Amino acid sequence: MENVRNWLLTRKTDERSLTLFLLSGYLMLVIFCLVFLLLPFSTKQNITFVDQLFNAISIVSTTGLCIGDFARDYTLFGQGAALFFIQLGGLGYMALSTFLIIHSFEKLPRISARLLRLEFHLPQRYPLLAFLYGVICFTFLIEFMGSVLLYYQFSKLGIENALWHAIFISVSAFCTAGFSSFQSSLEQFSNSPTILSTVGGLSFLGSIGFIVLMDFWLKVIRKRKRISLTSKTILTSTLIIWLLSSTFIWISDALDNTSYTFSNILFNALSAHTTVGFNSVPILDFGVPSYLFFIVIMVIGASPAGTGGGIKTTSFTVFYGVINSVIRRRKYITLFGKSIPPKSIYIAITSLAFYISILLVSCWLILIIENNDKSFISVLFECASALSTVGLSLGITSDLESLSKLILAFLMFIGRIGVLTFGFALIKKAPLMRIKPEQEDLVI
Repeated sequence: MENVRNWLLTRKTDERSLTLFLLSGYLMLVIFCLVFLLLPFSTKQNITFVDQLFNAISIVSTTGLCIGDFARDYTLFGQGAALFFIQLGGLGYMALSTFLIIHSFEKLPRISARLLRLEFHLPQRYPLLAFLYGVICFTFLIEFMGSVLLYYQFSKLGIENALWHAIFISVSAFCTAGFSSFQSSLEQFSNSPTILSTVGGLSFLGSIGFIVLMDFWLKVIRKRKRISLTSKTILTSTLIIWLLSSTFIWISDALDNTSYTFSNILFNALSAHTTVGFNSVPILDFGVPSYLFFIVIMVIGASPAGTGGGIKTTSFTVFYGVINSVIRRRKYITLFGKSIPPKSIYIAITSLAFYISILLVSCWLILIIENNDKSFISVLFECASALSTVGLSLGITSDLESLSKLILAFLMFIGRIGVLTFGFALIKKAPLMRIKPEQEDLVI
């Protein structure tokens, strides 16, 4: 342990070095996961190396996109190994490693603290140790409760290996992974609102983030009088986006004469918005107008300090706040009567711009590689699903060329660490400007 401590203390703690360290950690997880998947007793049939690499990245990034059918192609051992790495990917490997470190060292190394803040996008003054214990406790408590509820419901339906399915689906849902131990995701439960509600509740709790869970817990035990602006923004935006998108998908669905029940539309919209990636009905049966709204809510994604992907609900809400303030000619950008600092606004807009740029470039490359064999909407849907670590698919993933699969895999990896974090890893910090540049007006 002394060698580990000395190694940690000698690491650089500048922002770019920390980002590269975080990226390297997830890359190591992918390699370890790939090794387990390549074991001959992990699969029921031969799967190519590229497909195994794709699935390994999807597992660690908790995306859910899979080449083939996960439940059909992998043995119980393979599924168990996948579940272990889903838990690591969803919980955040830095959260678990930091938890072990603080029980081995008298004081938490600075690099561990900064990495944990970077991984969960925590404010500088947020209580780190309280957050860390909250992450561990909330994760296993919620997953345990989800497993119990699902086991009871699966047992009532007479499903074999009900306990294993309950544990797997509970962990996969809370980690917003979207991998299912059942073939065809959760389509066999399309008429079971209790199961869909349980899975939906797990994915909702995983997507809103640990900051919200911590806020509510502190309010319950009366250590905080009210929840923070971040929690208010996350909960309000999540519910509004979910209900609005469900309504528009329902209208589009009715116009297409598909006529799914509103409960199934609610579940699938929540699945896309929380980036969990389960589907209770075939996504292919929806029409193109519905795909548009699925793409929009996948891009928005979940919330910071959670297990989901996307540009995050807070970034989208800040973007809305900017538009609202400009149109109303307000001097300040406000949410719930509170002024938003310029730094948060710059980060939100940059995150959105960077995300859209990566999404469009990847779509362009795949369309070229596939030689117009795939429609633009299906490629855009697949890329948005990969970059936001959602896992919903229009069924083209397995038919793509190997290079296209690798592009999607790369998108999933970027989506897990965050598009802005990936940008920090690529670009060096600019030198400090000691003299303020001359200001000149620019016509917009």
